[in-house]
Amino acid sequence: MQNPTEQDIAALRTAQAEFFKSGKTQSLDFRIEALRKLESVLQKRADDVLAALKSDLGKPGLEAYVAEVFFLLTEIRLFCKKLKRWAKPKRAGHPFYFLPAKSEIRRKPFGCALVIGPWNYPIQLALSPLVTAVAAGNCVILKPSEIASSSSDVLSKIVAEAFDPAHVTVIEGGAEASKLLLDQPFDFIFYTGSKRVGKIVAEAAAKHLTPTVLELGGKCPCVVGGDVDIEMTAERIAWAKFFNAGQTCFSPDFVVVHESIRDELAKKIAGKVSEFYADDPINDFGKIVNDSHYERLSALLPRSEAVTKIGEDDPAIRHLAPRILPSADWSDEAMQDEIFGPVLPVLGFKNESDLIPKLRELSSPLAMYVFSRDQEFCETIINSIRSGSVCINDLTKQSSNLDLPFGGVGSSGMGRYRGKFGFEAFTYQRPVTRRYFVKDFFATHPPYGNKLEKMRKFLK
Repeated sequence: MQNPTEQDIAALRTAQAEFFKSGKTQSLDFRIEALRKLESVLQKRADDVLAALKSDLGKPGLEAYVAEVFFLLTEIRLFCKKLKRWAKPKRAGHPFYFLPAKSEIRRKPFGCALVIGPWNYPIQLALSPLVTAVAAGNCVILKPSEIASSSSDVLSKIVAEAFDPAHVTVIEGGAEASKLLLDQPFDFIFYTGSKRVGKIVAEAAAKHLTPTVLELGGKCPCVVGGDVDIEMTAERIAWAKFFNAGQTCFSPDFVVVHESIRDELAKKIAGKVSEFYADDPINDFGKIVNDSHYERLSALLPRSEAVTKIGEDDPAIRHLAPRILPSADWSDEAMQDEIFGPVLPVLGFKNESDLIPKLRELSSPLAMYVFSRDQEFCETIINSIRSGSVCINDLTKQSSNLDLPFGGVGSSGMGRYRGKFGFEAFTYQRPVTRRYFVKDFFATHPPYGNKLEKMRKFLK
């Protein structure tokens, strides 16, 4: 549905509430069948997805397929394989004076969920929480980002082909559509995007006491000790930072490296970037999503020779060539907020006592990366700085592992999802205790008489 009215959204919300009340989504077989249908449609429309991502973000086909299509297919298959196991009630204990009894914990869906997706991975980060919500037994309204308009259009077609709109549907539109949706009393809200909008979502959810997962971002640091394999470290940083033109919420925002190898590492990273994109710098490198973000990123660049630029810009197609800032400082413009683009400041540190206070001045990031052969150094950094996740001697691996939870802490978000952790996020724990019609030897009811003294002797 494109640019709906308040009445349209209210009617759709009511229809989904009725669908949920029908009990259809309580069936695990129904959920798995729905996911299988989505898998089939996603495979059929894979080329449409790649074309949309190319149009919106200039994504190379390989990046788009691996990070968005294949990732989603893998997650869908994981849910289809393990959902019944994850949904099985878990036995729980109880006091002996409940006997005979049976206690268990069941995971139940919240009901009608709102999923608001971002523009940087507009297919994956919209459908991944949607898949999880469906697997958990919820109905879903998906609001894709209007900034990635081609992807939003493809998402609308995929969902319409795969689902009954009373079960899952897409609402397209801008900020006004989002506002109208947030005014509705949803049972659960999942948001991925900026901290600024995350606060708006949290405030709207609070009015209805709606549980919420917020996936935000932050300045994810990459700390490099002086004892690393410089060649391999540079290669891994260059790949992770400039994948999707740096528009990844958990990519390294900046590098802070021991002064003894700072110059060498900065040169090696620049060399690797040049090597990666020498053959086809336009088609192998994503573009900035819109003019506003292009101008914002351009304003971060120092007006001096203290910038290593790899390739040439092309503002007409929003191609911003990769930049390394090899002599960056904590006070630089690029260090004041999340960059979210192909600009990599490289800072130096002399020792841990110099480094840790600087990192602590920043808001808690979604991810943190530490490179070092010294395990004690790694653990000191990890234990001193709060972050949503950590990866040692590599980047982004922890965020693409479906066996690990994904999410932020503090200003980088709240809540976790992916795989089993997403199933738990989109459900609530419902305790159930069953008693039987047999004599209750531990019953205590009036008249109490002298039962208090007997009870105190018995229950010590």
